[in-house]
This record gives sequence, structure tokens and C-alpha cells, in this order.
Amino acid sequence: MIIFSHILKDKKVTSNTLYGSICVYLLVGITWSFFYVLVYTIFPDSFYINPENNLDHVVSWNDLTYYSFVTLTTLGYGDITPVTPHARSLSYLEAIIGQVYLTIIIARLVGLYISGNFIAQEK
Repeated sequence: MIIFSHILKDKKVTSNTLYGSICVYLLVGITWSFFYVLVYTIFPDSFYINPENNLDHVVSWNDLTYYSFVTLTTLGYGDITPVTPHARSLSYLEAIIGQVYLTIIIARLVGLYISGNFIAQEK
């Protein structure tokens, strides 16, 4: 949250602003994977994984982290499907947050760049 507020308060676009915005985006994906693990722990049949991709029939942390980033980017391969209302609600919320974050950050960075507040190198 501190990095995100720092990004929004920056008056000039620096390399730190760009790195910070990337870090926040990646942290959002990792945070949502924790939520998916929590839902899967409480409701074990929350996610369906295509049997061709899941030979051991076990949903792992890696599977849910992968699902989180596929959902965050709205890529949606379809190999993991949320089945329960809890998992579906989390999935569409993450997709919305991912798109809103990109829209806000890209608009902010482009706006600062156009206004001439871009520093090519950190001094």
C-alpha cells in the first residue's frame, strides 16, 4: 500500500515509479493467490482443473498462483475454472482490479509524461 501511495503522489515519472508500479501489480497477483488458497482450503471443490493438465488431481499453490495471474491479466486460458460462488466472486473481482489498476497507472504515467514530468535517469 505504501508503494502504491508513493506512485500516486509522485510528481515526476522516474525509473523508481515504473519499478514500483510493476511491483504493486505483481504483489496484487500474489495476494490474490493467497485468497484462492484460503477459499480452496475452506471449500476444497472450489476450482476445477482440466484433468489433462492435472495428472495427480491435486490443486497446488502453484496452480492457484498461476490462476491468479491469468485472471489478473484477464488472459483466461480456461484450464482452471472457479466452480463455487466464492471462487467465482474472487475471480471476477481480481479481473476488475487488474484492469482498473492498469487503467489508472497507465493514464497517470502517460499524463505525467505528456506534461513534461519525465526523468529519463535517476540522479
